[in-house]
Amino acid sequence: MISIYQADIGHCRGCFACWKKTPGQCVIRDDMTELTRKYITADLILWSFPLYYFGMPSKMKAFLDRLLPTNLPFMTVNEDGASTHPSRYDLSHQRHVLISTCGFYATENNYDALLKQFEIIFGQGLARIICPEGELLRVPQLAFRVAEYLSSVRKAGEEFALHGSFSGKTKARLSQLLYPPETFMEMANASWGIAEPAHSSLQSDQAYNFMRQMAAIYNPSGYVKDIVLEMYFTDLDRTYQLLLGKERCIVKTGDFTRYTTRIETSFELWKQISEGKVGGAEAMMKKRYRVLGDFATMLKMDEYFGSKSAAVNLKQDREPSKSNMSVLLLQWIILWVLLPLAPAWGGAAGIVSCTLVPLLRYRFQLTVYDTISGVLVSALGLAALFSVDETLLICLSYLLFGVLWLFSCIRKIPLTADYSKNSYGGDQAFSNPLFLKTNRILTLAWGVLYLLLAGGSYFLLRSSVASYTGLINSVAPALLGVFTAWFSKWYPAKVARG
Repeated sequence: MISIYQADIGHCRGCFACWKKTPGQCVIRDDMTELTRKYITADLILWSFPLYYFGMPSKMKAFLDRLLPTNLPFMTVNEDGASTHPSRYDLSHQRHVLISTCGFYATENNYDALLKQFEIIFGQGLARIICPEGELLRVPQLAFRVAEYLSSVRKAGEEFALHGSFSGKTKARLSQLLYPPETFMEMANASWGIAEPAHSSLQSDQAYNFMRQMAAIYNPSGYVKDIVLEMYFTDLDRTYQLLLGKERCIVKTGDFTRYTTRIETSFELWKQISEGKVGGAEAMMKKRYRVLGDFATMLKMDEYFGSKSAAVNLKQDREPSKSNMSVLLLQWIILWVLLPLAPAWGGAAGIVSCTLVPLLRYRFQLTVYDTISGVLVSALGLAALFSVDETLLICLSYLLFGVLWLFSCIRKIPLTADYSKNSYGGDQAFSNPLFLKTNRILTLAWGVLYLLLAGGSYFLLRSSVASYTGLINSVAPALLGVFTAWFSKWYPAKVARG
């Protein structure tokens, strides 16, 4: 790893002593003597620098100029008819990779001169990774999209190490912009603190420029209705509004309308949350900020402003599979429905349903609870085939199902969270303490319900209202299902209000 900008490299004098008086040796005594030796003996050279005024940085140009001693003075003609100075050394084995970024959103009319120069010098032995919109690489709030792009760069490195080239798919991913041009220009201007003429008085207002960046990455595809998101920064005593419309997001600094959702926080805290330094849900639970109005807006913040949703989508090989609670419930429901009608057939059907579950992994993401349920239902089904008392089996099934829910409460991920995560960004929802606490409460409630159903069923099945047992055992979960839908919205909103 050589930092050219820190090296002692003088400019070429054009004296041609390296061709006539001291062949292959420059008369200037500086770091180029050792660097030239390293260059000649290298198998692979990575050239990494940003675009400087449609070319390379001056120090890099000086380095290239000083490589003149590695060529011979006489001329030859290439296959394409162009004349050149042949290499003094056999460098045919060398490979070169050019890695560069710039502040523009396009390579056309920006990289033309630089790329042409490198292509002339290195010809077919040159690979390149050009990343426009480099202005965004230093914006902490866009770290997710940057990391997504850099993962493609790492993939390119792996392919180059193995095959000496990049695959077509990787080239396509590397050629995609971080953000669409219009979005990029808005964010880039905001990152420089450049305000529109109409808001020139706000040019030094960090909070205003921050809000402009939020507005720039707004993703209209999440639009359902017009939303007014009001931000009150307590440490600055300033209020801003974001108008989330069908096509774009507008920042307002005055003439406010009634808000849909209002967030009261310090500007410093909100910056830390946006940069990923502080967890938003954790800060909310610690009452470091509060949310007023419609809390549903908070649940869609990643969809509105998340780097992933606003980014240019990269085509994946296939959509990742998702967990589905139907896989868990189906095994138990088959047992509960058929066992009272025909114990042997119910037991057999339960066993068959469990054996089919592993096949569903090609469509769904199976959880540990799907697997445990398969073992438990199979055991109950086997007991039914051996003519174990039907009433005992029904009560035992509810008991085991309830214990499964309660057991998951002491684990890091409660049962309901493994399925509801699909509506909250997948596995990343597990890093949200409010999400986990909400699901832990609900999981506990469901576990207690099925323990009560186990005890209640035992007495009901031995009473005069035994025929109503199935109805009661269906209505109770349905009512808790309604409670679950309400609680999953009410509780986070209660915490947010502080």
